[in-house]
Amino acid sequence: MQHRASYRQRLALLSFPAKGSIMEANSDRTVTNSARVCKEQSGTGAPQALTPAPERAASLLRAHDAWALPVEVLGDALGATFFEKELIDDHQAWLIALRGRIVVATVPGLSEEAKKHHIRRLFSEYISHGWAAITVDAEEEVTFAETFLEEVDPAETFLGEVDPEHGPADDPPDGGAKQSMDVRDLYEGSAYAPLHGWRSDEEVITALRTLITDALAGTAEDMPEEVYPLPEGVGAVVAIGYDEQGALHPLVWVRTDISSGLRADLWGYCAALSASLDRVDVEPDENGIFYVGMEGSPVTGPGVALLAAAMVQRMGRRPEDCAFPLLAPPSQAEETPPLAA
Repeated sequence: MQHRASYRQRLALLSFPAKGSIMEANSDRTVTNSARVCKEQSGTGAPQALTPAPERAASLLRAHDAWALPVEVLGDALGATFFEKELIDDHQAWLIALRGRIVVATVPGLSEEAKKHHIRRLFSEYISHGWAAITVDAEEEVTFAETFLEEVDPAETFLGEVDPEHGPADDPPDGGAKQSMDVRDLYEGSAYAPLHGWRSDEEVITALRTLITDALAGTAEDMPEEVYPLPEGVGAVVAIGYDEQGALHPLVWVRTDISSGLRADLWGYCAALSASLDRVDVEPDENGIFYVGMEGSPVTGPGVALLAAAMVQRMGRRPEDCAFPLLAPPSQAEETPPLAA
């Protein structure tokens, strides 16, 4: 492709300093408001520590699963009970997790789309942090608490009197026990199932690179040795190039001195970013370069990070947290405040 030779020159524009702190922003990260100071709990029923790491990762629900799987499948996997109830303080939905039970209440009158969106928000927060009480209000603000009144049944605590024909079951399934399943099985036959089965990280990386070079008519290469050492926190760069006809082509470089799993997730994020530049509200630097951090955080909703997780999984890997931050240019890191998310 003729445009690649001239695009390669853009790599010289990166001019990484030897060291430097990078200030981060993430256009896919949702800010949550805490009702009280919380400490993360596991809450996701991880398998025994003796389970091999790749299999353990495959068995865990991740925040992106709350947005990719059908709500009914998620509810069954978590052992959740759903019903409608008038709530207080403009809350639209509540989740209470207690003694192996999960109860989700939504206010009456919501459209089916709005109801499922709120439930997904609750599930993504619960999967990520295991908080015992989570609420979503009409402004999409999330509040949470780490602990709850453990001596009280959740159905008796905030639900009040419940119609036994429509309210929580007397003995709902044990949500913790269901977490021992292999989450990959939940995707069988779905649009998010792997195209060619579950594959190794290196096979997935090759497939994602081919996606960038073929489907997106771009460049996908390992970070050259001459640009090391990279600034702290930089995992990849995505540059925007144009050919003689003015057509846009992405240029992606990912560092190689990190684990294969992290590289695969970064390649997925860079592919998603390259295909969805209009979905981020962070501008590239003056040379059209995005700097991608390598500290992934949970996917909190639709956007580039969710697309990245879906791409990685379609290529054959169970993605981890794929909401990678977009960083300020290295030369500006010390004098520029964090980019607006």
